[in-house]
Amino acid sequence: MEKLKWPRKLVIIRHGQSEQNAALDLLEDNLEELLEQQKKIRDADIQLTEIGIWQAQETGAYLAEYEPFDICFSSPYRRALQTSDEIISRLGYNLTIFKENRLREKEFGRLHGFKDDEIKKKYPEEFEDRERDGKYWYRLPRGENYPDVEDRVHSFLDKLVRDYGGKNVLVVTHQVPYKMFRALFEHLDEKAVLALEDTPNCGIQEYRIDTSKTEEGRLKLIKFDDIAYKSQSTKT
Repeated sequence: MEKLKWPRKLVIIRHGQSEQNAALDLLEDNLEELLEQQKKIRDADIQLTEIGIWQAQETGAYLAEYEPFDICFSSPYRRALQTSDEIISRLGYNLTIFKENRLREKEFGRLHGFKDDEIKKKYPEEFEDRERDGKYWYRLPRGENYPDVEDRVHSFLDKLVRDYGGKNVLVVTHQVPYKMFRALFEHLDEKAVLALEDTPNCGIQEYRIDTSKTEEGRLKLIKFDDIAYKSQSTKT
């Protein structure tokens, strides 16, 4: 009887466009006001925009063509759960969502919502530390760095190996955890991780089992940063 170590299929999705994503992308006169508003919102409570909802729905319609998933794991943050719900609404079958804390975004701590010039002005020592240590290793005050997130993702992968070998698994998460999945599978170092381009909203990372070399199989990367929608500009 076939005994696979890894899921038969693992699809990892970054959440759809969030209100904070939209604020950072805007080039408007009231940008400062928008960013100030975002600072007052807990990261876990940031929600999707209408565009983000549409992106998730289009992604769900795309994934409906896949062999059905057995389970969905989602970050507990609101924008990720909204993305999960919208994706599942278009699959054509019910899929249980399990909230998974290890899939949450990198914790930005006290610097949540701050731009570089604000950090330099209000927290000069932190700015200097970040400049010295670099984006990968610098641990945000009351927050995390990239290796911290990598540890979380590694622990989650242990769960998949233990409980979901041979299953089709859908994961909805955030940009940094999304990248750390690939970092772990491909043993990427600091330079290689930082060289990865920004993941688009609802970017798709897909792995499928390969049993050509071992009976228990290994996951093979099929897609990375693919999207199921044509353009954000087509939805207003």
